[in-house]
Amino acid sequence: MSKEQLYQIIEENKKDFEEISDAVWEYAELCFEEVKSSKLQMEYMEKQGFRITTPIAGMKTAFMAEFGSGKPVLAMLGENDALANQSQVADLPQQKALVEGGAGHACGHNLHGTGAIEGVCALKRYMELNHIPGTLRYYACPAEEGGGGKVIMCAAGTFQDVDACVSWHPFAKFSVTRNHLALIQFDLTFHGTASHASGSPWNGRSALDALELTNVGIQFLREHITTDSRIHYAILDAGGTAPNVVQHTAKGRYCVRASDVDYVEELYQRVLRIAQGAAMMTDCQLDDPDIMIALKNKIGNETLEQLLVDNITALLPLSYTEEELAYAREFQKYGTMPDAPTPIDFNFYDERQNPGTGSSDCSDVSHVIPLAQLYSCCAPIGAINHGWTTTAVGKSSIAKRGMHVSAKALAGTLLDLYQNPELLAKVRKDFQAAGGGKPYHTLLPLDRVPK
Repeated sequence: MSKEQLYQIIEENKKDFEEISDAVWEYAELCFEEVKSSKLQMEYMEKQGFRITTPIAGMKTAFMAEFGSGKPVLAMLGENDALANQSQVADLPQQKALVEGGAGHACGHNLHGTGAIEGVCALKRYMELNHIPGTLRYYACPAEEGGGGKVIMCAAGTFQDVDACVSWHPFAKFSVTRNHLALIQFDLTFHGTASHASGSPWNGRSALDALELTNVGIQFLREHITTDSRIHYAILDAGGTAPNVVQHTAKGRYCVRASDVDYVEELYQRVLRIAQGAAMMTDCQLDDPDIMIALKNKIGNETLEQLLVDNITALLPLSYTEEELAYAREFQKYGTMPDAPTPIDFNFYDERQNPGTGSSDCSDVSHVIPLAQLYSCCAPIGAINHGWTTTAVGKSSIAKRGMHVSAKALAGTLLDLYQNPELLAKVRKDFQAAGGGKPYHTLLPLDRVPK
């Protein structure tokens, strides 16, 4: 059966999803608060004949939309949360907040969730027309931006019966990668004793000294960690601005990353021991660490990733109008590649063997079920995720063109699995060989979900 029928379904209905994406862009809801976005998408999918389950894993903005029955169970993931302080007037090539201090979709999640739903809805219709058996699901996953929604879903067993899953993410180029780093981000708070720094410094115990000694210890640690590891920090509270007092409180935020989750947990413990030593040296107290984010490294799946590569490259390169190219040139000036010969990247990049840099809670899902993820060009070349230009172009025809082709590639990949049981068996074999399917655990406190 030809995929042209599947693609035609997407073409015939793309206006619906452009309107949904624009609405989610306008809502710009932060993590765990994607109430309007989820409601809009749930209502649409229910009208399309999907069975809706919500909440999921105790999260009010998480939902599952399901069609069909029996095996195989295949799924797509989507995200809807925006970023704080990234409000921006749409299509304006200069920084100007739409709402001062407001949130904005600087990571393209208005396209992310909507594009996955677009693919799921088209595939459902195709399955009905061609009598294809199996179960199809869409999972709305809250709080990717700092909340770890998928981690919470994994811990709750949400994905346990899924045979394979695909996802995508808006970006400034087309690529497939498997190299997300494991990450733990946490706060350390020290408590000392206040005193006058000149009159009676001997009575004081400096929490700021403890914080600074921790950071010095981390600098010495850097020589003795693997080359793929990273340790970042920021000082949140230096105890005040007065230099003539002994600072009795201090707080830092720390982030450790590496390509292996077990090694990240080891690094985390080493940083904690440095902080505990610094507290002992200064006669201060160290609070228990406050873990904010804990993510695993991504497990690759050669068969599923290659299916995704084959499906997206068959649809590339995209064509753009002269108006779209002129629009992109205006925003290109503010990105990392202002001198690139084209304002839009027309290439596809197979980055599966490249070293990892970023982190995502999608990686946790890859430890539970087979997962492959596509990155799609939805912005001018060199556009910076989590930057104002990404928010500004989020309603553009360039962004929507990337969303529609992503829907086609995701739906086409799952269709290959429905129609070829031997491919799905290879996907499962790759998953087991790469270490997937082990008992799931996370260091993330699961009580962080707002009630």
